[in-house]
Amino acid sequence: MKYRFFSLIALLFVLSPALFAANFGVRAGRLNDAEENFVGAEVLFNIGSININPNVEYWLVDEDNVTAGTANLDVTLNVARIGRVTPYVGAGVGLFYIDTDLGDDTETLGNLLGGLNLDLDFLKPYAQVKYSRSLEDSDGDNDEVALAVGLRF
Repeated sequence: MKYRFFSLIALLFVLSPALFAANFGVRAGRLNDAEENFVGAEVLFNIGSININPNVEYWLVDEDNVTAGTANLDVTLNVARIGRVTPYVGAGVGLFYIDTDLGDDTETLGNLLGGLNLDLDFLKPYAQVKYSRSLEDSDGDNDEVALAVGLRF
C-alpha cells in the first residue's frame, strides 16, 4: 500500500514539469454536416515544433434527451512562425459518443486538422479546421468538418 503511494508521488514529481509547461484552453465551434455547435476544453503540450493536444468537445444538440461529444488525442506540427502567427497541421484519433432514447453508440474517429495560432504572450487565440471520419464506417457517410476558435492560456 505505501509503495503505491510513494510511486504515485514520484510519478507526480516526474510529470509536474510537463503539466506546468502545458497550455490549457477552451474552444467553441460549429459542425458543418450535423449543423450543431460545440464547446470544448483542451491541454496543449508543446514539445518544440510538435504539440500533443488531448481535448474533449461537447455537442450542443437541439434535441431533448440527446448527449453527444468527442474525446480526441491530436498531434500537431508547427509549420513556420511568421511574426506572432504560427500555422499548424496535424492528425489524431478520437472517440465519438452519442446517447439517445434509442440507446448509445461509440465510434472511433480519425482526425485531420490545420489552423493558425496567434501568440499574445499570456493569451494564445487560435482558429482551426478539423476533418473527422469514422474509422468503423466503410462507406464514408460518417464524416464531419468542424470550424473552431479557441483561447489557450
